[in-house]
This record gives sequence, C-alpha cells and structure tokens, in this order.
Amino acid sequence: MDFDLSPAQQELVDLIDDVGMREFRPKAFEQRFRREVPRDNLRRLGELGVLGVCLPEAHGGSGRPYLDGLLAIERIAHACPVTGDHAVMAICGPAMFIAEWGTEDQKARYVPPVAAGRSGCWISLTEPEAGTALTDLTTQATMTAEGCRLNGFKRPAGPAEDADFYLVFVRFGPGAKGIGAVIVDRDTPGLTLSEPRRWMGDAPWCELTFADALVPAANVLFTGEAMRKLLGSYTVERCAAGAMVLGIAQIAFEQSVAYAESRTQFGRPIADFQLVQAKLADMYIRLQSARLLLHRAISADTEDGLPDRALSSAAKVATVETACFVCDEAMQIHGAMGMSVDTEPLEWLYRYVRPYAVAGGTSEIHRSMIAAELVGRRFGHRP
Repeated sequence: MDFDLSPAQQELVDLIDDVGMREFRPKAFEQRFRREVPRDNLRRLGELGVLGVCLPEAHGGSGRPYLDGLLAIERIAHACPVTGDHAVMAICGPAMFIAEWGTEDQKARYVPPVAAGRSGCWISLTEPEAGTALTDLTTQATMTAEGCRLNGFKRPAGPAEDADFYLVFVRFGPGAKGIGAVIVDRDTPGLTLSEPRRWMGDAPWCELTFADALVPAANVLFTGEAMRKLLGSYTVERCAAGAMVLGIAQIAFEQSVAYAESRTQFGRPIADFQLVQAKLADMYIRLQSARLLLHRAISADTEDGLPDRALSSAAKVATVETACFVCDEAMQIHGAMGMSVDTEPLEWLYRYVRPYAVAGGTSEIHRSMIAAELVGRRFGHRP
C-alpha cells in the first residue's frame, strides 16, 4: 500500500497549486460578493488539460484514474472554492456520464467542450416531491416522430442559468426501470429557467420547467434503467464533492494555524494556549483521516471499476462533516473576526460547505446505505 502520489499525480497537484494560487486565489474570496461564475478560471483549467483529466483521450481528455480527478478538484477548490464547485461538474459530472454511456455522436458534441472549459453543464435530477425518494420523479418523456417531448418540473437544478446543457433524468415508463436520461441544451424550445435563487453559501440554483420541450431523439442517453447506471456512476460524483469540500476546509485550517501564531492575548500568541492547540490538532486529525478514507474509496478495486458504494458513502459523510467541523472551529479560533462577513472569508466557507450535508444525498440516507451494504439487504423507507 503506497500512500505517496505518483510523479504524474504530484506534477498535476503542483501545476494546479502554482496556477491556482497565482491566478485564482487573489480574487477567490470576492466571489461571495460578486456572485459570478469564474469562466476565465475554467477556461484556463481547460487549456491546461485539468478539466479533462478523467475523460477519454479520444474526446479531449487524459484518461487518467478517478483519484487524479479528485486530487485536481481538491486543489482547485483550495485555490478558489467557486471554481472548485464548477470543476466537480466538469470533471465528474454529465460529461463523465456521456463519455461512459453516450453514443459516439453525443460524446463528440458534448465532451470536448467541457474538457476545454468552454461549456458548462449540470445534472438535473431532483423534483419537489422526489428528493431522497428519487424514483418518485414525475417529469415525463414521450418519444414522438419529432423527437423526445418533456413535461415536468425540476428543483433545485444547481447553477442552471450558467450551464450550456443539462443531463436531465426523466420518466419514460413506470417504476425505477422506467427512468431514463436526456441531454437538454440550454436554448431548447419549451424549457424555462426561473430567476436564480441562492443557497446559504450564495451559490445559485434555479428551477427548470419543461412545457412540451422538444429534444432531438439523438440527445436521449437512456430510455430506461438510468437509475441503476446512475447509482453506480454517482459514487464518483459524491467522492468528487468530498474532495471539493476538503479543499475548502484546508483553507480554513491553514488560516487558523497562521492566526493562532500571529494573534496575541495576555501578551502571548494564542497558539500557546492548550485549548487552541487541541482545536488545531483535532482539525488536522480529521482532515487527514477524511482524506485517506476518500482516497481509499475512489481507489477501491471493484468489478465495474467504480468506487465501492459503502466506502463512497462513508467518504461523503466523513468529508462533509469534517469540512463543517473544521470551518466551525476556524471561526471559533478567530473569535469575533471569524464571524465577520466583510473581513474574513471563514463564515462564507462554512456556509459554502454546509449544504453538502444535504446535496448529493443527505448524511442520514448515506448512513442507511452503508448499513444496507453491511447487512446485505435493502431497507424499505416507504410505509
């Protein structure tokens, strides 16, 4: 068991750190006020080949292991949290699904622009009555001579107003086996986006309304069995979200170490006080532990080449809860300044990671999924 990065992985991390800290970090914390998509950052990452790190070489990627993608996402988020958020979708989002399951035409049209940082994408899955109960989704797809007509409502849909296309999960037939997936372009007739709304970390989200929206038949990814494929491939995306929140938590940790050494009270640095020392140590222990679990989950040797379901759920829970803990402790170490909206970014970092205890599956449902894998049977959640 080798815990060291390979030369290629270290080169990737060093490249992102160099570019990220020089070009992204100086403006990173302004994002909490400006609320803009860092398109220049994403294009820069595309030029460097970072966004296509796990995508096939035939379609503009590098074809490297999922672990390399997670290493990239964590360091991008460490340089700029908002860029890291969008990098998750570029590296391990719809383009990955299309590269894995799409037709050659779909791969050629949609994957290279994402790898190049020229195209934004998002997954549209949940509905008002289909959150954790994903198989209750009702957005209807009907195949006609003209193409595929969609009718329904999706909420929330991430920063949909900034995406060029969406991978939308819809119903072609009854039951879980009747759920399929369709690639929907932003300018599709019959698709309406709501005014952007905001999560607690100021990240945007929208509602998507499909009113007889007509999608070309060539954009249908699955007409059924999409949930089974999604639940397999989604283990990668939830690990990617874990890498992103760890990168953000690392910012809070590093700022806390520096502050504990520079801030003086009672004539001495606050790092001299044992309770502050204990906080720093606990933050370090949890960051290291969560990162090791995440890397173990993404590297697990399974028959389908995807992360183990129990390990990926464990990594999702551990990374998010660690990130919330670290950001919260960072605010405590900084005292009043840790709560300031205008001077320190710490309260924003906390608000940015906290929604991920719900997004991508709640921590509670992931614990239930882990237990199901341990005992070897599914638990019914319906009455």
